[in-house]
Amino acid sequence: MAIKSKPPIFTYTERLPQVRRVFDLYCDRVEIHAQWTAGKAYHNTVKLADLTGEFTRVVIRNRWFKKSVMIGSIALAAAAVLPHGDYPQFVRSTALLGWPLAGVCIAIAAISFPKRQFARFTRRDGKVGLDLCNAGPNKARYQEFIREIQRRIRKA
Repeated sequence: MAIKSKPPIFTYTERLPQVRRVFDLYCDRVEIHAQWTAGKAYHNTVKLADLTGEFTRVVIRNRWFKKSVMIGSIALAAAAVLPHGDYPQFVRSTALLGWPLAGVCIAIAAISFPKRQFARFTRRDGKVGLDLCNAGPNKARYQEFIREIQRRIRKA
């Protein structure tokens, strides 16, 4: 017979282009379940006693934005220039794949363009111990979740 653990006090879900994370807050810890877009999953536990109650707010644009603009620009240039030059037929035909690649890059750039607000809780040694983003289906509960984490850190 399996022992049932207590349900979390609060659950917060964030969704970013590259990862979906679920934060389960318990009296003494935060359990983080993450599923990356590329398929990799991980689970991490952060003890509240290891964190200070202080956090910093950081506004960051997703790292995929610059990469998608760069790759999209190269794809557009290849699709526009290579089919018209004195290149082998294989190169001229393959260069046309630059158009759909550029379209995908434009979509990724549009999704990753908005800057997102992160709350970063520091550990007692000064390093980042927990970060969460104001994005996704529970966005309206972001501030409430941060306050509850701070309250639980003070108790821990």
